[in-house]
Amino acid sequence: MRRQRGFSLIEVMIAFVLLAVALGILVAILGGGLAQVRQADQATGATLLAESLLSEVGVLTPIEPGSRQGESADGRYRWTLEVVEVPDPAPLPEDALDLEPIELAGRVQAVAPVLYQLQLDVRWGYDEYQRELRFTSLRARYPLSPLESPE
Repeated sequence: MRRQRGFSLIEVMIAFVLLAVALGILVAILGGGLAQVRQADQATGATLLAESLLSEVGVLTPIEPGSRQGESADGRYRWTLEVVEVPDPAPLPEDALDLEPIELAGRVQAVAPVLYQLQLDVRWGYDEYQRELRFTSLRARYPLSPLESPE
C-alpha cells in the first residue's frame, strides 16, 4: 500500500483554529489602539475648547466672580466655569483712608491687582463613559483706584 501525500483533516482544522486565534488577537490589539486614539482625540478637543474659553476671560468677557456653563458649538463638550476671587494676603488696613500717604508707603502698591481663580471643567461622553478634564488658571484685574473695595 502506498501512503498518500497531503494533510489530514485534523491537521487542516488545527491550522485554521490557530489562524483564527491569531487573527482574533490581532483584531483585539488594533481595536484597543483605535479606542486609545479616539480617547486622545476627544481629550485634545476638550483641551482646545478649554484654551479658547480661558483666553476669552478678561478679554471678551469681564472677570467677575460667579459660575457660567455652556456647550461647545458641535455639542460634543459641556463646560462649567467657576470664577472665585482670591483673598488678598496683605489687605489694606481698615484705617487706610485715615493714614497719610507716607504711612501707606511700603504697605501696598499704588494699584494692586485683584486676583481671580478660574476653574474650568470640560465633560464629554454619557453615563459610565463620561470623561472630564479640569483646568485651573489665575487672572488679575486692576481696580480703578487703589482703595476700590472688592466686589
